[in-house]
Amino acid sequence: MEWAAYRERIASPSGELRTNVPALFTDPDVFDAYVNDLATQLDPDDFGYVAGIDAMGYIPGTALARRFGVGFVAIRKDQKLPIRERNRVADALVDYTGEEKTLEVDVRQVPEDRPVLVVDDWMETASQVETAIDLIERAGGTVGGVALLAAEENETTRRLDDEYGVYSIKPFRE
Repeated sequence: MEWAAYRERIASPSGELRTNVPALFTDPDVFDAYVNDLATQLDPDDFGYVAGIDAMGYIPGTALARRFGVGFVAIRKDQKLPIRERNRVADALVDYTGEEKTLEVDVRQVPEDRPVLVVDDWMETASQVETAIDLIERAGGTVGGVALLAAEENETTRRLDDEYGVYSIKPFRE
């Protein structure tokens, strides 16, 4: 599917800032196209696991993990993991709305043997993706790419693309 078709499907009513990304999951053909459009950009030799960022990164992330036959690592919002502090790495961030939040990961679930593909829905300021990358690396893992529905072009997203590879249905380097 072309980006314009995705954009039309997720468009919010006039005046709302956010898009309705879950609208992509209700139609099985559109959801399949979404996963396929991401998967065809990826080289499965570049990663051995997929990490999805809570919450919209979980859905395409688990679908990609299943498609490539690899494990899934959950990057959770703060204090959602029922684990001991010694097994947790967490970091605060300010997202594109100006809201502060914290992401965390269970260090025991971050693989050290194969790179991790980070999946989220949208990357504007890249604060969530950067934090997820930092958590994976602090837990002893490496990152083998970032896959998204959309990425806005700015200095940070260009740097992440240069360093890790950013794969997006919405082209951000035109």
